[in-house]
Amino acid sequence: MIAFLTLLPFALGAFASPIANLARDEPGPWCNGLGPGAFDIAYNFTLDAYNSTLPNSNSTGAPVVIGQAGAVDGASFKIFSTWASYPYNDYPNFSLLSGAFHPNYEGGLDVGISDSNVTAGNPPSFIVTSLDLPAPAQIYCGVADTDPYGGGTGYPLLAVNGDTDSFALCSAGDYYLAQTNVIYKPTADNSGQYLFDSCYSVKLQMIGLY
Repeated sequence: MIAFLTLLPFALGAFASPIANLARDEPGPWCNGLGPGAFDIAYNFTLDAYNSTLPNSNSTGAPVVIGQAGAVDGASFKIFSTWASYPYNDYPNFSLLSGAFHPNYEGGLDVGISDSNVTAGNPPSFIVTSLDLPAPAQIYCGVADTDPYGGGTGYPLLAVNGDTDSFALCSAGDYYLAQTNVIYKPTADNSGQYLFDSCYSVKLQMIGLY
């Protein structure tokens, strides 16, 4: 029995090593420049938009869901919207899969959805289709709060194109039930997609991930 107990830690160490090595795997090149806290795989988290210039009513911010952005034959388009402006939640949580951002449909159903490239002045967007689904854009990362001096909220931040600092919430218009959407690097020259004067800077916090 003593011999077995002596060998047990070594046996457990042999099984644990691959897991430890996996946890230390470096993220892909889409996380370059984001520091030692960057990661590109996470599961079942939600997003909150945290106002980065004015006080927030809580430590997480405004809940963000997948909002609607129009449709054509055979496909529909989605964007990030605040739950307050679009109170529907068909995609209750999200996953980060090797740099691709994947909304998880309710009930675990397999729905054809793919993230798209994100450019300045536009919302991060997704296409939903049962036809030829484009390959996802590997442009997203998470960044853990590793600042030893504090100052953050403790929640990881979502980055796109290597950038956590250029998201904003903007109203789609001054009409009733206008969605408030996430925009990357908003600009006044936006073809009427949103009211530039309504925009304010936010950080996208990843809540409850594992």
